[in-house]
Amino acid sequence: MATIRIIKGRIYYHFRCEGVKCTERSGLEASPENVQRAQKYIKLIDAEIENGIFQYERHFPHGARIQHFAPQRADLPFNRYFADWMAGKVLKETTRRNWESVFWKHLYPFFKDRPLASITRAEIRFFQRTLVDKGLEPSTINAKAMKVLRMMLHEAYIDEFIPKNPALGVKRLAQGITDIDPFTPEEREEIVAGFQKYAPRYVNYVICGFWTGWRPNEAGALRWRRVDFRQKKILIREGRVLGQMGIPKSAGSLRDIDLLPPVERALISQKALSWLLGDLVFLDDKQRPVDQELFRQKVWVPMLRRLGIRYRPPYQMRHTFATLAISVGENINWVARMLGHKSPVVTLERYNRFVPNLTRSDGKALLESIPIVKRSGVPENLVEEYQ
Repeated sequence: MATIRIIKGRIYYHFRCEGVKCTERSGLEASPENVQRAQKYIKLIDAEIENGIFQYERHFPHGARIQHFAPQRADLPFNRYFADWMAGKVLKETTRRNWESVFWKHLYPFFKDRPLASITRAEIRFFQRTLVDKGLEPSTINAKAMKVLRMMLHEAYIDEFIPKNPALGVKRLAQGITDIDPFTPEEREEIVAGFQKYAPRYVNYVICGFWTGWRPNEAGALRWRRVDFRQKKILIREGRVLGQMGIPKSAGSLRDIDLLPPVERALISQKALSWLLGDLVFLDDKQRPVDQELFRQKVWVPMLRRLGIRYRPPYQMRHTFATLAISVGENINWVARMLGHKSPVVTLERYNRFVPNLTRSDGKALLESIPIVKRSGVPENLVEEYQ
């Protein structure tokens, strides 16, 4: 049984693992508080030894028995290194879940418990081909499976677990440009009208999607306290991904966007649906936060099919806002700020074929492009009533 010992006023951990006696320094003086801390810690060590999951090098990386317990670096299994690598990462919960999902879905079935140092460049190329054969898009392979694998192997090389990084010479798969495929103003009108008639629970969500340029994960995380009707601003501060709240796509996406009249009317209308049900603005028909994938599958796809409109994912509402704003002459700096781009250069590169000139900067040209304000279904007098 693991115990603590006090030697010359210092606390030591004493335990037996794999038949080897170990006495390890804790670095703590023998005060009553430290004794309590050490007792809790030794109970953890004892439980790990009993359950066969004790890792000496994790608890005592500079311990006297490190050579006995640590696996030979050349023989370190791929799956074991991934667990250790992730344990040392400080990540957002959604990022951690995504990387672990990539590992168990793609990396582990291929590499399993292979010694890390035995993985070759040819095998990584073959791994890429197996994912292509499964039908994964090159962009998905590059941004998910290969990204995690490259980061793992790079850090293993830096930490001298492997003599060279076999992923260095493996090129990214060629991928086509992701098409910006926005809806036309007429299609936007039809979609809004369709939601008003057949799915009124989500019509305000859709109107805001077409008139803010925000990302779907930002809409799903919007709280009422972030809507400033007085200053005509919406404060984008969170994103909701895989049911978890966090920052949006990046810290650079934190921004204040203008509350245009169609959005103001939609949010005033939305108060009747969610104002008294909690802090989140948009809820589904079961009064839960809107799940992006469920919305796409259960609401968006059937709606477009019903209206006879060619399918494009909900994310194209963002592109619709951007392309229409740019095409009617809105100032590119204003559009970039609404979208949350770190620079207008990013916006220009992304939407360059829609840019006629750079003249306006207040949203008026966009509003004049189509009278959607009159189609939001909210009476004019309600705007003053809620301010």
